[in-house]
Amino acid sequence: MNEFLKFLETKGYNKDSFATLEVEKQAELQNEYLGTIEEKADNALTQEQLTEAIKKAKEDMAGEIENQITDKMKDNSSIDTLENQLKTALVEKHEDIKAAFKNNGVVEITLKAVGNITTASGTNTSPPAITGTQQAPLSNINLREIGVLPLTTNLNTTLAAYPYTEAKPKDGDYTFLAEGGTKTQIDFSWDTKYATPVKTAAWERLTEESIQDVAGLESVARDFLFRKHNLKKSKGILFGDGIAPNPKGATTYGRTFVAGDMALAITNPTFMDVVNACVTDIATTHNYTDEVPYMANLVMINPIDYFIQLVSAKDGFGNPLYPTASLFNQVSIGGMTIIPEESIPSGKIFVADMSKYNTTNYMAYTVKIGWVNDDFIKNQFVILGESRFHAFVKKLDEQAFIYDDIATIKDAIAAV
Repeated sequence: MNEFLKFLETKGYNKDSFATLEVEKQAELQNEYLGTIEEKADNALTQEQLTEAIKKAKEDMAGEIENQITDKMKDNSSIDTLENQLKTALVEKHEDIKAAFKNNGVVEITLKAVGNITTASGTNTSPPAITGTQQAPLSNINLREIGVLPLTTNLNTTLAAYPYTEAKPKDGDYTFLAEGGTKTQIDFSWDTKYATPVKTAAWERLTEESIQDVAGLESVARDFLFRKHNLKKSKGILFGDGIAPNPKGATTYGRTFVAGDMALAITNPTFMDVVNACVTDIATTHNYTDEVPYMANLVMINPIDYFIQLVSAKDGFGNPLYPTASLFNQVSIGGMTIIPEESIPSGKIFVADMSKYNTTNYMAYTVKIGWVNDDFIKNQFVILGESRFHAFVKKLDEQAFIYDDIATIKDAIAAV
């Protein structure tokens, strides 16, 4: 009989009961068995003989473990399949088995029944709503831009009440005079006004889980906040009604067209006649004699009017009159740019020297991140974007803005 089995019997175990023991208990018995061999060794044995005896004992234990594995093969109706698994495992784990018994360890081999792999083998149980976002990060929200901010005169200030002063001639003028003649006196006046800041702000609340699970979500949230800020600011600069807390927009400053000497002067006026009439009105309307003329640099009309009046306009040979209208979505003539803008109502036209509209960076666009109320314990946080700025047109410069109906202007300059 295997010496190791004899030892197990002295401990109250047999081959089968040993196989059911926990790995730790099996290792404990194996170590105890090796200890008995050393205790029984005669002092006359050499170290080499003792080493050989311990090696033989380990081989006995290894053989017993292999017998246990073989017995498992006989315990299943799928014996052929299990045999194949076992043979493969013994080959793959040959070195592991040798090392395990050399170091009093155990190698575990799990045998499983095998079935065919079909499309029914896999399941997709309740796929989450965010499936796929990890593979392709979210794209930014495609918000449009109104190209009006770069056209304004932008200033930096730390003053809440921003002062601006306008001066203009008052009385008297230069004269030509003869020798000994009396020179004339001239003077001027000035007026100081103050602009107060306006504020635009918005915030988003996100959960920590959402930015962890959805790739790129926080970046999209920040970009969305910034673009919405710029869009709201641009719309305020164009259309704000000036009633606190709103800024006063350029179209609200805008006056109606005054034909003057251009009245009833144009036979069959075109859209470009309307534009040039507005530019001329702005340049020739003065607050006082010899004032430097205002030069319009922006024309905005509704996209439908832009298509009808510019994109589709043809010459007598069917060629486009304004090729850049469709190519670049703008027409530039003499330092003035005509662009379509959805915020302009159909039939309206806005013409202005936008350099006369002043904006400041009193508090530049700022992003703040923090918790509100019990956000911390809910794993939520807020991203807030805001800015404060002044937006104003000096009183004398209001002449540089026209906001009127295309049809009204065309009728005013059309010859009867």
